Amino acid sequence: MQTLHPILKRGVMIWDRAALPEALFRGRLAAAQQAITAAGQDAWLVYGDALSYGDVAFLTNYLPRVRSAMLLVPREGEPSLLVAFGLRDIPAAKTLTWVDDVRPFTRLPGEVAKLVQERGLERGRIGLAGVEELMPAGEWEQIESLLPEVEWLPTDGTLGRMRATKTAEEVVAVARAAAIVRAGLDRAALELRPGLTERQLLAEVDRELRYGGAEDARLLVASGPRASRALRPADDRALAAGDTVLLYLAAEYQRYWAEAGQTFVLGTADAETRQLAATAGAAVAAMLAVASTGATAGAAVDAAVNVTREAHDLLGTAPSAPSDTYGLGHGIGLDIEEPPYLRAGDETPLIEGATLALHVVLHGRDGRGAIVGQTVQVGAASAQPLVPLPAGVVEVQGLPR
Repeated sequence: MQTLHPILKRGVMIWDRAALPEALFRGRLAAAQQAITAAGQDAWLVYGDALSYGDVAFLTNYLPRVRSAMLLVPREGEPSLLVAFGLRDIPAAKTLTWVDDVRPFTRLPGEVAKLVQERGLERGRIGLAGVEELMPAGEWEQIESLLPEVEWLPTDGTLGRMRATKTAEEVVAVARAAAIVRAGLDRAALELRPGLTERQLLAEVDRELRYGGAEDARLLVASGPRASRALRPADDRALAAGDTVLLYLAAEYQRYWAEAGQTFVLGTADAETRQLAATAGAAVAAMLAVASTGATAGAAVDAAVNVTREAHDLLGTAPSAPSDTYGLGHGIGLDIEEPPYLRAGDETPLIEGATLALHVVLHGRDGRGAIVGQTVQVGAASAQPLVPLPAGVVEVQGLPR
């Protein structure tokens, strides 16, 4: 579930070496180099930017605050990392990564060509990860023209498959991010009151996330009449008694993301709002029950849609289809959205140990709606939430200040 991406990351930006030790990344490098050798390639070029940095961070722990980064992984030896900083910023950048060879760039194509030539790879077979998907076409065309004898090859999603099953260290990081999100939702319950604007509410929530150690955050809200229409970034709408408030939060901690959603009512929820929330919760529970090792992504979608379809007669009117606007879930980890994607008919098998973001958003009528979201881990028999959230509607009896 995407929303506005900030120009500059402004949260805590450190490397917790005890939680994510260098040995973890060394092991990943060794696995990548084995894959390079098995594919008959000489090296990989791995690209990431400030929004989609997962492949680069997986191997280096580094993420760009702005612009992009490029990693050269040779078949043997140490990698080199190009970052969008000036020379004087390199010492700070190196505190975030175990890679020793970190170099600045202002114009990436020339620096990539220089690095490839320095490594004696100007006639090599080099695999590409993230380059064709994320890199500006003009920059890539320049690299091709500067290195005309390189044979550029696909890596066929090898890094994505390596990233799919989360290690114990990664699960701890995702769970920590989920705990930060839970704290943000708890802060919302304390702050919600008539007269507070959406912007003021989300400012308090964002501060809670940052105090918890979030590197980055995403926040969406729908209140009052908007609860029956759409989640959106906050504005200056003032909350009123009786409002339903849908809140979606995501936070990044030590490069790893988690998300959650909660339904609040300023006062006492009516029967239709309770039913919408119960339906959304039951749909998420159905996905949890199905999301086991070997089950398909499409099966999880079917389970959620069946729940909402069965609730149609009880509601007296059809809520918005839960997958129409927001989807029902996706993988989550080093990227806020990563494979697998929960789509109808998708036969992609779920992998034990993978972490997923599940969410169901329903819009009813006359300012009624509901959101339920959880970050979960796939298990052998079902998926389990990493951090539990309150079930149903959270009723808030906040008083104007």
